[in-house]
Amino acid sequence: MTWPCLAILLTAGVLYLAHALGRLAGVVRGKPQGTAGLWGLLAAALALHGAFLIARSVQLGGLPVATRLDSLALFLWVTATVFVACRRPYRLEGVAAVFWPLFAVGMLASWLLAGRVPSARASLSGFWLVLHLVPVYVGYAGFAVAAGAGLGYLVQETLLRRKQGGALWRRLPSLETLERVGRGALSLGFPVLTLGLVAGMVWAMQGSALLGRGWYADPKVVGGMVVWLFYAAVLHVRLLARVRGRRAAVLTVAGFLLTAASFLAAHWYEEPETGSSRPPAVGRERSS
Repeated sequence: MTWPCLAILLTAGVLYLAHALGRLAGVVRGKPQGTAGLWGLLAAALALHGAFLIARSVQLGGLPVATRLDSLALFLWVTATVFVACRRPYRLEGVAAVFWPLFAVGMLASWLLAGRVPSARASLSGFWLVLHLVPVYVGYAGFAVAAGAGLGYLVQETLLRRKQGGALWRRLPSLETLERVGRGALSLGFPVLTLGLVAGMVWAMQGSALLGRGWYADPKVVGGMVVWLFYAAVLHVRLLARVRGRRAAVLTVAGFLLTAASFLAAHWYEEPETGSSRPPAVGRERSS
């Protein structure tokens, strides 16, 4: 990975952080909708972030997942893009003041921890990489939006119950809006995640998978299934059992913490080298 690529990614991170701080300041000043300048910062951040991913794709000859930093950068770009794309249909503007600060903190922390250690996902063939990994990332992005709405709900509900915060709570999204956003994001993320997991299982059962015959016991697979089962239960109680309010928000936030743990485990877990039992990574970059 070249230093110009890292500089582009770092600049994008600084712009994301500036946008997040501007959002928080807007809530305090009573202008949570954002300004043209803030939208410009976000557009520039997304563009630079995308430029980094394109540059890495050109270098690697495929999707940028050769290192943990690549994979996290791709996941975070998908998350930010999903939020922006769903802003109007799901009326997410009121949640932005909660989502973007959380996104910026998570982004900076994950990039500091990721480093440039090679990722096992680089060994996936191009077709299965797209069919499995991209839907999983989009599903996780939906869960991130739902968690932001859930956390906002908990904060807003606490301020209302304790009659604290003064005019601040009036500038936050309504509880009804946060509930609807969380429910909609879960309804979007779960079926997309299901598609990605099914594609991954089909790939694994074909016998050419990196995980070998015991693929079903691999921590990455187990973690993905645990996340899927948890969100299946959350959707059941939210949509069918009519669980609403604080309990639903707590479940949603807990689900994303489980998702984050599974995602990190999938990227930090490395099988021990066993000679020829593990095929060489396709498109793994030369040492830089």
